[in-house]
Amino acid sequence: MIVFLGLHTLDMVLENFYETIPVKTELWLASKGWLMKLTIFAVMLSLFLSFPPYTLLIDHFRENGIKLDAWVFIENQAEDLLHPRDMDADIRRENMIFRWTLPLLFRATGQHLLLIIVLQVVLAIGFLYMLARYIFDLFQDKVVTAYFILALSNIFVSVWSFADIHGYGDGIAFFLLLLALLSFHPLVIFIALQAAFFTDERAVVAGGYLILFYIARNCFQSGDFTLKSILKSGISGNSRAVLVAWAIYFSIRYYVKTRYFPEHTYSTLGTPVLFADAHRNGLGSSIWSTMEGTWILLLAGGFILLILKRYWLLALLFAGFSVLLTTGIFVHDIDRALAYGFPFVLISMLILRYSATLDTVRLLLFFTMIICVIHPQVFYMGYNKILWLEPLPVKFLMQLDRMMEWKMFD
Repeated sequence: MIVFLGLHTLDMVLENFYETIPVKTELWLASKGWLMKLTIFAVMLSLFLSFPPYTLLIDHFRENGIKLDAWVFIENQAEDLLHPRDMDADIRRENMIFRWTLPLLFRATGQHLLLIIVLQVVLAIGFLYMLARYIFDLFQDKVVTAYFILALSNIFVSVWSFADIHGYGDGIAFFLLLLALLSFHPLVIFIALQAAFFTDERAVVAGGYLILFYIARNCFQSGDFTLKSILKSGISGNSRAVLVAWAIYFSIRYYVKTRYFPEHTYSTLGTPVLFADAHRNGLGSSIWSTMEGTWILLLAGGFILLILKRYWLLALLFAGFSVLLTTGIFVHDIDRALAYGFPFVLISMLILRYSATLDTVRLLLFFTMIICVIHPQVFYMGYNKILWLEPLPVKFLMQLDRMMEWKMFD
């Protein structure tokens, strides 16, 4: 009897706690500039929980410090894009010869690397702000928007945009892909995609995820889920802009390769490197940790389509997500590859918008947010090495340990 009363009391406490959160959230976001307020708070919380490794960047600028190889090669590319020096010096450099966005930015900023880092941070904030504005426009609910942004700001796709000081440029590509996804202007979509494609080849594959988003949006807005409607959406409207962007990108790439890099090959092409003994241990953790709590939204969206018998759309989305997972295992840093699948989270939100009650969406997002916030930011960079972005207090403790020579940290 005592145990029953205790559990009943705990249930009441938790229920009251859950019911007060939306009220307090709406009061906190009652001001005029609430979208920016929410975005800045989400960024600050994310940085506190997963502070970027800026010491590596500081060391890069030291005369005798350890250099970040991607930035070294980007500088070489900026000098001569089609004849970069020392292309064979590192295995990663062979993957970068068609990544021109950062070298062009390096030249445009007068070779000020820090300006590119600052730009990436600004675009990372813009990424979250655009997401917040879109989710609010979709649901017209500040609580849903707050839960969603606090969740997304604490998973890899957002955290990495602040933590990437290595010269990969994924944060820039994420922003450009989101800009293309949310835009209705074909020219904006085309330009954004070209810049994203030439930032990293993963964005080229992600162009297909944008088409899936356009298809899903059209299906729910029109109420037509037939195969004919799906195929039509995949080649018309905004999807056509993606197809044109693909055609132009591959044409440029083919011409440049045959003219300037005829002998170029990728050493890992055709090899699922994450199945090898030196990489396999990070595969399972990455599949979970890249998405973290947003798996709830992905699974909910798929379950809803199954219950509603939207089999064609479900099959197409399943095929697209299979492509995401498959392409991920062909690279060392699977988390970066999987993070380009963030449009699937937005597709899930679209499904929930048209198929679930607001209370249900709030409940799903509440648990999604809790998981994403409390989950440590770990990611896999190959060679069975799991990295942890330590919270700010731990960073301070590590710095204090170095100063005091306690040698608690290796």
